[in-house]
Amino acid sequence: MPNKFSTFQLLSILSFLFIFQSELFAQKRIGIYNVSGISSKSKRYFNLDSQTGGVFGAVPAYCVDFFSNNPDFITIDRKNLSLINTEKELQKSENFMDGYVVEQGKSEGVDFICQSVYDVDTYNLIIKILDVKEQKVLCSNEKELDKNFWGIKNLKETVTAMLIDINSKCFESNIPFVRVIESKGKKAKTALIAAGSDLRLKVGYKIEFFKIVEEKIGSKTIKRKQVIASGEVNSIEDENFSIIEINDGQEELMLEVTNKTEVNCKLILK
Repeated sequence: MPNKFSTFQLLSILSFLFIFQSELFAQKRIGIYNVSGISSKSKRYFNLDSQTGGVFGAVPAYCVDFFSNNPDFITIDRKNLSLINTEKELQKSENFMDGYVVEQGKSEGVDFICQSVYDVDTYNLIIKILDVKEQKVLCSNEKELDKNFWGIKNLKETVTAMLIDINSKCFESNIPFVRVIESKGKKAKTALIAAGSDLRLKVGYKIEFFKIVEEKIGSKTIKRKQVIASGEVNSIEDENFSIIEINDGQEELMLEVTNKTEVNCKLILK
């Protein structure tokens, strides 16, 4: 006779499946905050809106745009909330500021916070991801922005590259290399990668192909990214795929493909 489950057993199984699916497909809530200004000379924080004519309102907007296209996250737009409220808080240290932001994140029910800081003296932009539960900086990326008489050059491209790197370091989400599309002899000419309009790639963006290698240093084994090849985005196929024209490392990439090495990609600045 076939086995029969009791009502209690069926409910237990269904509850387990529900919890399993919830854990498997659970989305993390990430809050995007406005850019804070800092002067590395005076060690003071301030509101950038009044200092830069609102140009850095674009940075949190790019962050919202980037994470809202990632199905792993529920993006909470907090860029219009003032990070700094009183003159007294402007005098606090960076450690105080990180703790201050984490406390805001707790009250708003987010898992992670994307916080940006711009140094008006060095033109450095820092984007941090703070883990609200662990109360610490999970990872960060810092770039000196290219500034000229007319303002900041290639701001969107710079922020996008920083966010892709952060997505890789914080959440182990790399851009996968899919396959070589066109080759000539032992050289790879074009390749397909698993990134498209959802990651805000554009034709002309430079892409590096890399593999992970392990280095033995004393008693420790440390992983690092070894660049294999590089090229430029030739065309955006759709939201998930793009075709890259390989300019350097054509033979090296083909060799790694032959050896069935796991290859990933990253966006780099020109």
